[in-house]
Amino acid sequence: MTNPPTKEWDLFVSHASEDKKGLVDPLANALAGFGLSVWYDKFSLKLGDSLSRSIDEGLASARFGLVVLSPAFLAKKWPEYELRGLTAREMAGGKVILPIWHNVSRVEMLAFSPPLADKLAIDSRGSTPVQIEVDVIKVVRPEIFERIMRRKAFFETQDSAPVVSYFPEEIRSSVIQHAKLSPEQVGRIRLVRAALLGAHSHSMEVWLDGFMRDSHPSREIAVWERIATVYLEYCKMSGPLTREQHMKVFALALTLSFTHDESELKNAAHGLPEDAMNKIILLHGHPVPIYDIKDDSLPHDSEGRPVAASTEGSDEDREHLSNDPPEDLVRALMKQGKPSKNKRRR
Repeated sequence: MTNPPTKEWDLFVSHASEDKKGLVDPLANALAGFGLSVWYDKFSLKLGDSLSRSIDEGLASARFGLVVLSPAFLAKKWPEYELRGLTAREMAGGKVILPIWHNVSRVEMLAFSPPLADKLAIDSRGSTPVQIEVDVIKVVRPEIFERIMRRKAFFETQDSAPVVSYFPEEIRSSVIQHAKLSPEQVGRIRLVRAALLGAHSHSMEVWLDGFMRDSHPSREIAVWERIATVYLEYCKMSGPLTREQHMKVFALALTLSFTHDESELKNAAHGLPEDAMNKIILLHGHPVPIYDIKDDSLPHDSEGRPVAASTEGSDEDREHLSNDPPEDLVRALMKQGKPSKNKRRR
């Protein structure tokens, strides 16, 4: 009986447990979020696994080892064992160890390992986990680094670009950028189409064609999901509306997706009830409904208040498209400035 093939990892994360909360947890999560395969004990070890065997397999099958060198790391034997394994691989040829200095001095590093102290390293001081990870990705997966930088440049251009109006006949379709959409995306598009039938009716073929021409389909689907949600919620709460008013509700929700110019919003809302614009703006601006129904199906405490469901252990459902770095991580990088420049030989 042959053993199953060992998984290949982009990165093995060697660290002391004391450094998880402040640095290693967010760093490992962000690296995995950008699409790297990361051997990290919290991701990779399961109940009943042999700790030493699992670590040895991770050390042997990872292309790089990210070593978080801290006072706690230098004082422990187990992280030192991992470091020796990575050092042995590096001595066999090629760069393997990617060091991060985390609250350690040059004197401490020279006492621990003069060769390691001489390596070009990232200093965690003054850098956030997101900034550090971009430096790591640049070495480990340069193609993902390029996508991140392109996406960052796109968002920066988009955020600063003025809104320009064109007549429909002036608009030309872009080329097909995605020959195929995922089943999950197609299902989401189908639901949006069904929600907007009667107000913005098109064949499924037309809907799919539009999203296949987008450089970032999942983001555009999310925009249309918000439009469809606002449209449905307002129509359900407003009472009977004429067909023309249904189309105006859609037009107002659509307008809100690209501008908050008051004159344009008022123009889109013309012919709707007097309070329609304010209600639709509120619906559009909140991730959960601000107008809701009473529901007694949830469990209640002794004082009659609903008991919220626990979110412990939950994780966001992410789409991983080859050209689609997660927007939240890219925007976090934008807020925190350029990638870390604290990379230096001490």
